[in-house]
Amino acid sequence: MKRYIFSFIISMYIGCGLLVAQPVSSLFQPLSWEQASMLAARENKLVMVQVGNVGKEVNQRIRKDEELLNYLLRNVIAIHVDMETPQGRAFEPRLMLYSYPAYAFFMPYGDLVGIVALGEVKVHPERLLEVLDEAKELARVKKRNSRSLKFVDINLEGAKAWAAKEGKNIFINIANDTVQASLLMDKNVFTLNPIADYYNQHFINLRMDASFALELMQKYCIKEIPAYLYLNKDGKLLFHEEGICSSEVFLKYGEEALKKSQGISLQDLSDVEMLEQAKNEGKFIFIDYYVEGRVHQELVKKVFTDPEVVDFFAGHFINVSRVNDNACLVFADGNGRELHRVLEVKDAADLLNEARKVISGRGLAGLSARYSQGDCSATTLEEYIVALARAGYIQAASQMTMQYLNTMDPACLEEKRYWDFFYKYGVNVEPSFFDYVLSNRDKLTGLYGKETVQNKISELWIAGAEGFVKDNQFDEEGFKLYIKRLKKEKVEGWQSIVRNARMNAAEKLGDWKTYINLAEEKWNEEKIGDSELYSWALKIKNHCMDGNIRYKMAQWLAQRVIDINKKEKLTGKIDLTSYRGFFEQLSNDLLKE
Repeated sequence: MKRYIFSFIISMYIGCGLLVAQPVSSLFQPLSWEQASMLAARENKLVMVQVGNVGKEVNQRIRKDEELLNYLLRNVIAIHVDMETPQGRAFEPRLMLYSYPAYAFFMPYGDLVGIVALGEVKVHPERLLEVLDEAKELARVKKRNSRSLKFVDINLEGAKAWAAKEGKNIFINIANDTVQASLLMDKNVFTLNPIADYYNQHFINLRMDASFALELMQKYCIKEIPAYLYLNKDGKLLFHEEGICSSEVFLKYGEEALKKSQGISLQDLSDVEMLEQAKNEGKFIFIDYYVEGRVHQELVKKVFTDPEVVDFFAGHFINVSRVNDNACLVFADGNGRELHRVLEVKDAADLLNEARKVISGRGLAGLSARYSQGDCSATTLEEYIVALARAGYIQAASQMTMQYLNTMDPACLEEKRYWDFFYKYGVNVEPSFFDYVLSNRDKLTGLYGKETVQNKISELWIAGAEGFVKDNQFDEEGFKLYIKRLKKEKVEGWQSIVRNARMNAAEKLGDWKTYINLAEEKWNEEKIGDSELYSWALKIKNHCMDGNIRYKMAQWLAQRVIDINKKEKLTGKIDLTSYRGFFEQLSNDLLKE
């Protein structure tokens, strides 16, 4: 019965005359493309198309190879297409720009899943079997697919806004329908479920025709189509690739992009593990010592995720993160010797600049060595001062600044280069410089502005007030004379300067009773900011074991939490930037220990 139906179908197909057939063996059937597709679908086979004139020789070799012939008969419906006919010209787009003559394998009704050139088959007829097996596997995979990578019709700026909102990265496929590799990626990779699921979940996907993406292609030096650009949500390039690739490789591209977008790979390693890894990989060491909180989250989110930062640190450093009471970024060599540190960085460019200093030997340790060896050039001294200050060694930076400036007349402050160093780092200044600033306040104000000059003068008065602790003793007599000078000069806020200086002295001497009493005065008389309150509490938590003092500080923290809650209830808005969480934790810590 089956044979009768088959014969009937064949006779109908022949009668239709939809495509000229050239039966050269029992393998090839006189069917049109549409007829062959229907039959292949019914018999669960592929369609093998002999494209163009291959000559009798090759087909005779196939016919004589009984094993090859039988295998083909079991797995394909074979037809011939004459590419010189109208039917052949209509069929040509299905080849996806492959040249012919050739043998092509198709899934029923469409997708090209394998092709082998005539020249290959002439030399090695068994290549038909190899390509057929590959085609069968690809067809098997494609049959299971029900989803595809979804490209959205939106420009890059719109994609960036969408990506930021969704927390996704951006994938751009620069393609061209006249480029075979683009067509193959469209058909055989972008239509696979694993690709669709991964890219649709993690990316905003854009497709750009190469003719409209010339600016991007030039910007990223793209030389081959298709090209794949992977951008983070800010539109910064994570990396790019070009050319046709397998679905496995394409999936790895996406995974790599996602990994890079998550930032520097900071590991939790012990000292031994860290040093061993640095030695094995021949890298420097970078340690992010951080205090949990909003500031560190911003650093991780905006700086550590920059693609250039990620690449540079992956290539040069073993990257480690550790919770610490004091936040700082430390760079060390492979033996663990500290080379450089900074308390904070402004942005990605700033972090990269500091890292490159380490690589080039101009980190803090390198500059210190140069200075110790007698290099007192202006360049080295200025770099050294900046490095000391950024590492938190303010006193050393100030001393170095004054050593740098003391070789000059105080009038050098009228030159902006020297004023900038004085303004930023000149704290423990020589009397001649301080007196010069006070005496020439109007002239300096004209050069740098009233607020700038006044802020520096205030800073110098404050620094002077805090310099009376020497050899673990407080110079009370000297401090009283300093207070008289503050009054005589009518320094604004001198009372606050005095109290803060006494608190600073009490902290240095470990006199926590005096410290808390002065803090209580300030608590009752002034508006204490959250950051200052947090600083007080942290110092007492870490250094004072007196239960009464710790309890009092815990009470202040609890009161501030109540105030924050009241404000939020009144405004109806939750302040995500408040210190409430830190205060609650610190209060508990103070009462526990």
